[in-house]
Parts: sequence; structure tokens; C-alpha cells
Amino acid sequence: MIFLIIVMVPLTRKGTDAPGRGTVLLRQAARRFLPVVWTSIVVLVLTGVFMAWDHYGIRPGNFFTSGGHFFRTLQVKIGLVVLVIGLSLFHDFVLGPYVVRQLENRPAAGGPPRPSRARMLLLVLARINLLLLLAIIALAVTLIRPCR
Repeated sequence: MIFLIIVMVPLTRKGTDAPGRGTVLLRQAARRFLPVVWTSIVVLVLTGVFMAWDHYGIRPGNFFTSGGHFFRTLQVKIGLVVLVIGLSLFHDFVLGPYVVRQLENRPAAGGPPRPSRARMLLLVLARINLLLLLAIIALAVTLIRPCR
């Protein structure tokens, strides 16, 4: 996600030889990364559940009843993970394909595609997801550092 937002999006906005070529390049990169991204998400969730169960002794029964800084931070982190997964599912499998169909069905105008509400929402969701991921990373760091 960071690679696509930091490297690919600016590259496609710079302009290429043919109009609309940048959008095609970004779409192809996103399609290639999609299986890697979702495999990584599944691996991260499974390893997170394993670590919580094995290393910290967290069980479903005490996850919601235990208190303390560690549990509250972990609960917020898991809530953000669930939110990111939900937004990513909507972005990748609902809104993304809709925008692609919209771009493919537009008449060849010879210029860059005009922004639609769906396309703007797609970009906003991607940015929100990136910010949420950075928050998840920050929370993960606070979980491994002892509270004083």
C-alpha cells in the first residue's frame, strides 16, 4: 500500500506518453499486488492471534474482561485492524472494480480521466487506510514497550 501511494501514484500523475497510460499502469500494479496484499493480511492476522494466545495467554474470555494499559491498547489496535480490513475489502472488491468499469466505459477523450465521486472516494479511502495502518504500527510499538 505504501509503495503504491508513495511511488506509483505520483509516477502516474506525472504523465506518460499516451493519455490515460498512467491510470492503466497503476491499475496493473494494483492487480498484481492484490494477492500479495491479502496473503500478507491473512498471515499478519494469524500470527497476531497466535502471539496473543501463545505468548501473552490471551483467550477470548479474558480479552474483553481484562483491564490495564496493555489490553486497552490491544483492543484499540484490533479494532483498527478490523476497520482497515473492512475498508480494504470495500476498496479492493467493490469500489475499485466499479471505478475501473467506469474508466473502461468512458469515451476516449484523449485527455486524463475526469474525476468522478467514486474515484475521489477511492482515493480518500486509500489515504484513510494508510493513516490507520500507521496508527496500527504505532500501537504495536507501544505494546512491545513496557509502560512506566
